[in-house]
Amino acid sequence: MSIPLPERGEYYRGLLVLIRRDQIIDVHEREFMIRLGQALDFDRRFCENAIDDLLKNPHIKAEPIKFSDSETAKSLMHDAIALAPADGMLHPKELSLLKAVADANGLNDEWLSAEIASLQ
Repeated sequence: MSIPLPERGEYYRGLLVLIRRDQIIDVHEREFMIRLGQALDFDRRFCENAIDDLLKNPHIKAEPIKFSDSETAKSLMHDAIALAPADGMLHPKELSLLKAVADANGLNDEWLSAEIASLQ
């Protein structure tokens, strides 16, 4: 899937916000985010710096991201659902954000529940 650069940035930001929700950045989350950032064509150092500054950076907005097409939203949700329990559990604050992003992109609760169930 080809994602325009502004949406790639929002995609990455959305996942950064997700891993910040429980105030702990696990090594598995960090590795996932670096690999994903490189897949999105971001420089590795940019990704590392974004992750390192994440907990103290007030400029990363926490609002749910709305994408221009549902396929990008579904792709983000798939990555987010895989990433959220990388530290050993799906934190209630992470689940809350997943629901908010799904709602913002017109993905209903049944779709979200099925996606979560399929990845566990």
